[in-house]
Amino acid sequence: MQTFVTDQNQVEKIDGMTLEFPYCMHERDMTDFVVPWHWHEELELGYIERGTSIIRTLYQEYPVHQGDGFFINTNVVDTKINGNPGKPALEINHIFHPIFIGGHFGSRITAKYLNPILQNQQISVHIIRRGTKEADAVLDQLVLLKEINRRPDQEILIRNTLSATWLLLLKEIETHFETSQLIETEKSNRIKNMLSYVHKNFGNKITLEEIAAAANISEREANRIFQKTIRQTPFEYLLSYRLNAAKELLSRSDLSVTEISYRCGFTDSAYMGKQFRKACGMTPNEYRRKHSCATA
Repeated sequence: MQTFVTDQNQVEKIDGMTLEFPYCMHERDMTDFVVPWHWHEELELGYIERGTSIIRTLYQEYPVHQGDGFFINTNVVDTKINGNPGKPALEINHIFHPIFIGGHFGSRITAKYLNPILQNQQISVHIIRRGTKEADAVLDQLVLLKEINRRPDQEILIRNTLSATWLLLLKEIETHFETSQLIETEKSNRIKNMLSYVHKNFGNKITLEEIAAAANISEREANRIFQKTIRQTPFEYLLSYRLNAAKELLSRSDLSVTEISYRCGFTDSAYMGKQFRKACGMTPNEYRRKHSCATA
């Protein structure tokens, strides 16, 4: 598992993304992985190499099956889970800032080829399903991009190939796009503010009043928005986020279970153990033995 790091504006910092080269590829094992609710300026264009993944936004759910791909637009609040819990699932995701293709803000390329997608609120997530000429062309390019990432001269080839892929994606969306729900901007901003507060403060004691205050709303309204969008109460989400953070530390550090419990905001290790077993079907130590990649 992994926690998500945010900047001073509470926007996710993506592992591997740099100003010098605003692109990265993530090969993500989704077998026992839940991507926390998050958002960022960067675009996501990827495919499922094995198994099934489910992309959830605030208002919709999109299953993505083996061989199919997906596009996630800029600043879309989303999470991803394994579509078949316990069964292997692998996602290949190409993440890039629009400037990587556009060159600079206000460029002709940005205005002509990027903005029609970036500024279309009806396009939050688009699923690319194999079986049509347009979809197959996009997916073949995404597989090629994965192979290019292994080459020493990858930088120029990645940018050129991704630009060509974007042109194919424009055609695929034009031909096969299904209208989705319009984003409710005010509610979206409120849930972003509350999620940011949880992500920043999960290691401390948090009250519902504090979560609600992050969005300048009542506790009742905070509960209502969480259940409508995240499909959990604020405290259910806080617990799941703490457990995800604990999994990350169990698999990637040699910290004691007691230390991990305190770092993740649990009152004590016994309480974390109880919640961990309930959610994961095993104790923290059993999880560590199964998933540990920490060095001795």
